[in-house]
Amino acid sequence: MTPTNTPKPSPAELLSDEDIYEAMKKIPGYLDISPGDFKELYLLAYQHAENRLYNSLRAADIMTRRVISALPTTLLAEAAALMAAHHITGLPVVREDGTVAGILSEQDFFRNMGDGHHASCMALIADSLKGGCSALSFRSKTVEEIMAKPAITVLETALLSEISTLMREKKINRIPVTDDGQRLVGILTRSDLMHAFPERDTP
Repeated sequence: MTPTNTPKPSPAELLSDEDIYEAMKKIPGYLDISPGDFKELYLLAYQHAENRLYNSLRAADIMTRRVISALPTTLLAEAAALMAAHHITGLPVVREDGTVAGILSEQDFFRNMGDGHHASCMALIADSLKGGCSALSFRSKTVEEIMAKPAITVLETALLSEISTLMREKKINRIPVTDDGQRLVGILTRSDLMHAFPERDTP
């Protein structure tokens, strides 16, 4: 069974010499070009097309539109259950009017549990096994008490190249997408960019 995380082959890996010969046979007339030159031309054209798309696509073109979100007043227990149910590590926090108030991530939970020095899930587990559960202190707390704010957002018209740079500079894994009224309309993650352009050095 093929693993689901198997890297997608690059165009250079997919294109064999036999592929090139067969393609050249189908072109009418004589081509004064070697198979090596043909392959180089193809790869350069592919790279040019990818760059053109990467520098013209916008957030609205690939963002996830059905966004899992929480209200600032949502209890942390509910937010944690929501994240677990949807297998996500973070979500935007929106006000009643749909505008973005902040971002809640698993790192916010780690940083605020117990003594506030949990950097990972295993660190949290290790402390909990020593005695008591650090998460119990969160029972009555709400999302707005630990969320990151203000949230870094982009407009739905933002170019993917700009978003990639912003995510790299700010060291963030997800970014809410808003309309010009700052209302949430979608979300973009690091994996979205990687899946859209697997050959690029995305954040």
